[in-house]
Amino acid sequence: MEVIAKKISKKSLFKLLFIGFTVGLTIFSLLCGIAAIFGAETVQWNGVYRTGVEGLLYSIFMGPVLGIVFSCVIWLFLVPGLWIYSFFQPLKVSFKNTLNEQPKVV
Repeated sequence: MEVIAKKISKKSLFKLLFIGFTVGLTIFSLLCGIAAIFGAETVQWNGVYRTGVEGLLYSIFMGPVLGIVFSCVIWLFLVPGLWIYSFFQPLKVSFKNTLNEQPKVV
């Protein structure tokens, strides 16, 4: 299914960024936290490497916090960029496996 729209809402754009960054960075930070349990210096806070259980605890909080920060920063750049783009062309967004689609019976 393809949707052609003049503009995308700021709220929808932020929601997509927030979900994508937060889930992705949380998974990555948890993997770094698991590595920190085994002594790898993968979690750094205020210039100090955290290892062991402390590293895991820091990584649990770092993923969502970084997801929120990255979402906000990228959103601030995308909103004016997409606004300017909308003056020249409409946005085309393609979706796969939408809930509205009925399965094709053969």
